[in-house]
Amino acid sequence: MDNVSQTLFYPLLGRALASRQWPDLFPDPWARQAEEIARKEGTTAKAMEGFPTIIYGLRHRISVLEITRYLDEHPGAAVVNIGCGLDSLAQDLGGYDCTIYNLDFPDVIDMRARWIPRAENEKDLPYSATDLEWLDHVDASRGVIAVAAGVFFYLEIDDVRTLVTAMAERFPGGRLTYDAESPSMTERSERMVAQNGTPTPMPFKLKDPYTPRTWSDNISDIHVTFNFLDYFPRSLRRQLPLFTFRFGMFMIKIMRGMYQVTIDFKG
Repeated sequence: MDNVSQTLFYPLLGRALASRQWPDLFPDPWARQAEEIARKEGTTAKAMEGFPTIIYGLRHRISVLEITRYLDEHPGAAVVNIGCGLDSLAQDLGGYDCTIYNLDFPDVIDMRARWIPRAENEKDLPYSATDLEWLDHVDASRGVIAVAAGVFFYLEIDDVRTLVTAMAERFPGGRLTYDAESPSMTERSERMVAQNGTPTPMPFKLKDPYTPRTWSDNISDIHVTFNFLDYFPRSLRRQLPLFTFRFGMFMIKIMRGMYQVTIDFKG
């Protein structure tokens, strides 16, 4: 298993730890099951404790919220999980009418086949995200939302630009949502991942998170969320650890160190 493939275990292990420590905030039974997969696959990846644990749990929460918001307005839409890894969105979207496309490298899709029963509304796309052939296999006739949780970090800026431009042209009325970090924060993430056993470059470093709106005339809107507390109802925010998360989120918001980007394509 190469280093990039190894990285697919970080979110699962982080989500599992977040779910154990804060079950009301990050209910995630699948991630906890997936810990056993990580052990049997012999990955060197380890759960990063503390603030990163909450971020992994939050990243999954954001993905599900963004998807369900779109599906509420576009029932029957396609959901593309870019860099799906061993994620199982079918469990999170059980009550929604949609088709889920699991997009990842062929070896990762093979690993999924060994461990994850495929739901009736799931289809596998054994491609790199940068191999644009995968766009030909998505039925976007009822809308499409693509999520890239923790994925673009590992891609070159030019590759992400090409991907976004192609999606904007092919998926009118569609949406793309992804998380990213400032260049300095990304460099810090690179060091943390390396310290945990899997040194992997993270070349996606944009100084301006709004830059993608200049990539295509087919982009109608771009929204950037810097305050991740917005993804929690007020009734739950007090349950978040004050110093390890709420204060950290406040500082990141001020520095614009971490954010969620949502791009809408012209219909």
